[in-house]
Amino acid sequence: MEPVQSEPRFTANIQPDTPKMSDGLKKVLTYALAATILLIVWIYVSSPLVVTVTGSGEVSVPATNATVSFTLSQSDNSIGGAVSGVSAKADQMRQYLISKGVGEGDIAQSQVTEVPAALVTAGASGYQATISMAAKTIHVTDVNNLVTDLYTNGALVVAQPVLSVENQNKLDQQALDAAMADAKSQAATIGNSNWKFIRKIISISQASSASTSTSTTKADTLTSANNATAASNGVFKIVKAVSVSYKMW
Repeated sequence: MEPVQSEPRFTANIQPDTPKMSDGLKKVLTYALAATILLIVWIYVSSPLVVTVTGSGEVSVPATNATVSFTLSQSDNSIGGAVSGVSAKADQMRQYLISKGVGEGDIAQSQVTEVPAALVTAGASGYQATISMAAKTIHVTDVNNLVTDLYTNGALVVAQPVLSVENQNKLDQQALDAAMADAKSQAATIGNSNWKFIRKIISISQASSASTSTSTTKADTLTSANNATAASNGVFKIVKAVSVSYKMW
């Protein structure tokens, strides 16, 4: 009798059902997470870091022009004599300036002013007539000699020469650009150190030096105006300063 082979038996390993999250709970958690994210974003956006920085920029340039202002005067017992006398002085001074290389279009002259001499000098008699003149010359290195010659030729008072440069607007813009770049660099340093990478300018105010100068400094290798003109005429600086306020997020 042959042995009877039994059929193999398989035992199923049935694990208990894992509890599933209900749809309602999922919605609650989703809304809570969204609300938390929105709250963080709202706090971040509504509380920016406000920073104000001051940037400065300067341009060193050689002086290209010098303007000299002076006054002529003539006294006489009659108004007509005083006026004709000071007018003759003005004509002579104009011719002298032209001979020194000053263009006729660069010479300005005021109207004649006449006053009783007693208003100028106590006890004086007659009348005094005056004319104000100004001359712009490109011979900057010779301006001191020009002042001396003006006195020699009859000038009553000579003001200190005022130096200036050509292309003033272009130089002002260069100095302003440098000031804004300086402010931007400072703001970037502050923003990066505080993890604020989005920046918006909310206000700008600026100040500048006068566009003319009465003195110069010697040119050197550190100035952008290091050339023959700067070496002879000297240089002066055009300075711009800006105060820039940023919002940073």
